[in-house]
Amino acid sequence: MRFRLITLLALIFLFQNVALASHLSSPKVSDYLQAKVSDSINDYKSTIKFYQKLHKHNPRDTVIINKLLMVSILDGDLLNANAYAFRLANVSCSPSITTSCVKKQSDISHLVNGISYLNSYKYDLADQSFSNILNGQLSSKTFVALLKAWVWVNKNNLERSMGEIDTIGSNEDLYLALVHKALIYDYVDQTDVALIYYEQAMEMQRDLYVLNMYYNFLKRNNFSNRINSFQDSYLKNYDTDFQKKFLNGNRNRILQNPLHGLGIVLFNAQGILDLTNLDLAHVLYQLSIETSPNLHEIKYVFSSFLNQLQEHKKARQILKQIPKTHYLSNYATIQISDSYGYQDDNASAISNLLNYLQNDSNFEISLSLGNYYRYEKEWEKALSAYNKALIIGEEFNKKDLWEIYFNIGIVYERSDKWDLAEVNFTKALNISSEQADVLNYLAYSYIDKGINLAESKNMIEKALMLKPNDPYIVDSLAWYYYKIGEYEEALSILEFSMEIMPYDSTVNDHYGDILWKLGKEIEARYYWNKAINFDKENIYSDNIRSKLLIGI
Repeated sequence: MRFRLITLLALIFLFQNVALASHLSSPKVSDYLQAKVSDSINDYKSTIKFYQKLHKHNPRDTVIINKLLMVSILDGDLLNANAYAFRLANVSCSPSITTSCVKKQSDISHLVNGISYLNSYKYDLADQSFSNILNGQLSSKTFVALLKAWVWVNKNNLERSMGEIDTIGSNEDLYLALVHKALIYDYVDQTDVALIYYEQAMEMQRDLYVLNMYYNFLKRNNFSNRINSFQDSYLKNYDTDFQKKFLNGNRNRILQNPLHGLGIVLFNAQGILDLTNLDLAHVLYQLSIETSPNLHEIKYVFSSFLNQLQEHKKARQILKQIPKTHYLSNYATIQISDSYGYQDDNASAISNLLNYLQNDSNFEISLSLGNYYRYEKEWEKALSAYNKALIIGEEFNKKDLWEIYFNIGIVYERSDKWDLAEVNFTKALNISSEQADVLNYLAYSYIDKGINLAESKNMIEKALMLKPNDPYIVDSLAWYYYKIGEYEEALSILEFSMEIMPYDSTVNDHYGDILWKLGKEIEARYYWNKAINFDKENIYSDNIRSKLLIGI
C-alpha cells in the first residue's frame, strides 16, 4: 500500500512538472508556429509581432534577430531593420574583439548598416560595412565596389569614388561601371565627363532606365543638339505614342543624393549576383525602392517579381506609386489589372482599366480591356474595346495591330461567326506572318471543321518551327492526324502534350477521342471524365457528356 502511495505521488509530481513545462514552453512554440504561418502568407506585421515575442524569450538567438531584420525590410521599415542589424552585431560580442561581431552579422545586416551610416554621413563606417559584405551571400567584387563608390560621391572624394569603380575588372560588368561613372559625374555636375560616359554606355547597351536618366541629364544641362537627335538615335524602335510620353516626362533631377545612387546599385544586384534565392532578391528589390524612390522603373520591375511570388496586393501598392505622367504609367495600370486577374478578380481588373481610359485613350489599355471582356465572354464590349485600340493603333503606327485582329478573330470564333473570324485571322497573318499562335489557331479551326487540311498541316509545321515543342501546337498536329484517320500517329504525338499539360481539358478530350477510335473505350471514357473535371469554363462539357453516353 505504501509503495502504491509513493508511486502515485511520484506520478502526480511527474504530471505536474510536465504540465508546468508545457505551460512555460507553449507560448514560444505557438509564437513560432504563428510566425511561420504569417511569414508563409507574407503578412509582415504579424510575422514581426510573433518573432518579437520569440526574441524577447531568447534575445541572443541570431536566427530570430536575422529574421526580424529581413521581415522589417520587406515591411519597408528600414529604421527597425537597422536596429536589428546593430543588435545582430552586438549579440555575444566582446568589446575588445570586433571580429566576432562581424562574423555574427549577415551580409544583409552589413548592407543595412552601410545604408544607415551613409544616411548619417558616417562615410568611413559605411565603407567598412560594405567591405564586410565580401564575406557573405552577396559577395561580389563589382557589387561591393559600386556600393563603396557611392559612399564617396562628393567633389572632395571623387577620385576615391572613381578608384572603387576602377577595381571592377570583369568585362561583363563594364557596362555598369560606365553607367555608374556617368551617374556620379552627373551628380557632381561634371557634365562634360558625364556626357562621355553616358555615350560610352549607350554604345554598349540601352536599358530604358539608363536612357531615361541620360535624357534627363541632357534636358537639365541644355545639350540642344543631342536632345534633338535623341529620338532618332535611341527611340526609333518605339512607336510614336511611347516616344511622346518618354520625351514629355518630368525632367527634375532623378538622383538627388548618394542614397539614390545606392538604390540603383541594389537594383543592378539582380543581374550582378545572378540570384537564385528569391527571399534575398526580394529584400534587395525592397531596399532599392526605399533608397531610390524616384527611379520608377525599379517599381515596375519589382512589381512583376512580386506578382510571380503571388504577392499581388503589395505589387499593386507599389505600381500605384508610379506617376500618371511617367512613360510606364499605362503598362503599370495593365500590370495592376493583371494582378487582379491572377486572383480571378476580373471585375476589378476591368474597373481599373476603365478608370485609366477616362483620362487617356490608350492603345495598350484598350487592348487589355478587350482581353478582359473576352475572358468574361462579353463579346460586344470586347469588340468595342478592340476597335478603339485599332483606331489608336493605326494613328500611332503600333506594331501590335496583328494582335488586335487576332483577338477580334477569337471573339468572332467563340461567338459562332466563323466567316468574320477567318477574315480577322487572315488580316493578322498579313500584318505579321510569323505569329505562331495565330497560325496554330487558324489551322486548328480549319482541322476541327475538316477543311483546308493540307494547308493547315503546313501552318502547324511552320508554327512549330517558331515555337518548338509548344504543347498546344503539338495538340493541333495530333488533331490533324486524327482527322485523316491516322490514330496511332495521333496518339503518339499527343502523348507529349499529355505529359506537359495533364490537366488541360482539350488535350484530355482529344486523347479520349483517339483512344475510342483505337477501340479502347473504357480508357477513352476515363479521359473524357477528366476533361469535364478540368473544363472550368464549361466550354466542352455538354459535348463530352454526349460522348460518354453514346461514344463517337
